[in-house]
Amino acid sequence: MTATSIQPEARRATLEEYFEHELASELKLEFINGQITPMPYTSDNHGLIATNFSSEIRQLFKKNDVRVYAGDRMVFSPFCNEIYYPVIVVVQGQPEFYQYKENMRATLNPSILVEVLSDSTEERDRHDKWPRYRKIKSLQQFFLVSQHEASIEYYTRMNEGSSRWIYSYANDLDDTIPIGGQAVSLREIYGLVNWQTQD
Repeated sequence: MTATSIQPEARRATLEEYFEHELASELKLEFINGQITPMPYTSDNHGLIATNFSSEIRQLFKKNDVRVYAGDRMVFSPFCNEIYYPVIVVVQGQPEFYQYKENMRATLNPSILVEVLSDSTEERDRHDKWPRYRKIKSLQQFFLVSQHEASIEYYTRMNEGSSRWIYSYANDLDDTIPIGGQAVSLREIYGLVNWQTQD
């Protein structure tokens, strides 16, 4: 083994250090595996899909006690002390928070989370975030949404309090996905998306 083959382990930040960086940062930052990570640039398609999807959820639950946040709501996973900015966060009922300072708090009880996949984040969304997300007791559904084709993978908790999830997918514009017991069309989620534009 040569000296050059030994790489020093990256220093792990503390949760408090993350929050102080986030307070001072002009960019959104996530906190995963002890690393403070800036959120990447998002494409036009990514933004359209996120807006369409959040609008559909809002329409489904507009008369219910449901809050829908698109892109600006941090989520705290207490079992691993990590912070994420999912593309869409849905909270059913009264929100609960991890309060760091008066102007800095993170949601504890999401019921639905959505990530729109990109080349730079897909690996993290699938293999870093999802194993943490599924430990959040309030979470009932998680969606992984492609921006390169009409394709959505999703996980649904089997029942209240269960640690088991059912995996499903839809990959045609005529397909629908169930959200809170109601059907949403992929055609609506992918409305106005230009498949020739992959910026």
